[in-house]
Order: sequence, then C-alpha cells, then structure tokens
Amino acid sequence: MRGPTDLLYLLTRAERLLARRLSAILDAEDCSLDAWRVIALLADGKGRFMTELSERAFLPPGSLTRLVDHLVEDNLVYRRGDDLDRRRIKVHLTARGRRLFQRVDERIRAELTDVPLGDSLGALVEALECSPGHTLAARQSR
Repeated sequence: MRGPTDLLYLLTRAERLLARRLSAILDAEDCSLDAWRVIALLADGKGRFMTELSERAFLPPGSLTRLVDHLVEDNLVYRRGDDLDRRRIKVHLTARGRRLFQRVDERIRAELTDVPLGDSLGALVEALECSPGHTLAARQSR
C-alpha cells in the first residue's frame, strides 16, 4: 500500500478500530463517541464556541446543538453567552463533566498503552493541514 487511496483506507481503518476500543469504555459511562469528542474538547477549561466545537468534533451544527442539549440535560456541560457578543454561545464543562472526563480519560489511557501514538501521526496531520490541497479545500468550503 503506497498511494493516497491506501492512506485513506488505513486512516479510516485505524479510526474505526480505535472507536471500537473506546466504545467499550464509553458504553460503561453511557457516553457516545460524539459526546466524548465534545467533552474532551472542553476539558482544558477554557470553553469553546459552538462553531469551533462543530468543526473540531466533526459534527454538523444541528447535530451538535442536539448533542449539547442532551449534555446540558445530563448536567455535563453548560452554555454561556460570550461577554463581547451575546449572540455567540460558549460551552463549558460542569464539575460533573470534568469528573466524567477525568474518569474516562484515565481508563482510555490505561486501555491504549499498547497503541503507539508517537510523533508520526501528529507529523502526518500537520503535513496534511499545511498542504496546498488543504488550503484550497478550506477556501472552497466557505
């Protein structure tokens, strides 16, 4: 396997295998993979705007809104209007959400000790983000 199609296949396969392993841990906490992505993005404590969450969690805005609604109902996150622009909504983890993140993150780290998450994957992502094709696709999607 050497071409871009092979790379796409391998990345997709790796994502699905990893998702399968994470699902066992997340199911025990009654947490979906999409919910985990959002919770993990909020774990730094800074909060994120809905638009950024949508992009970084790979969720369409409508799906993210429904998911955040459920996370609010479960007291895992809360919404707050931006201080400068009240129309923009920022999402933050609650104390319960932080505890869930810490608990699940520990289990995931323990479960994935055998997975080589070295610098090569980060270098690949960085190279793809800096490639001319990425900037062209980003401009076309606007």
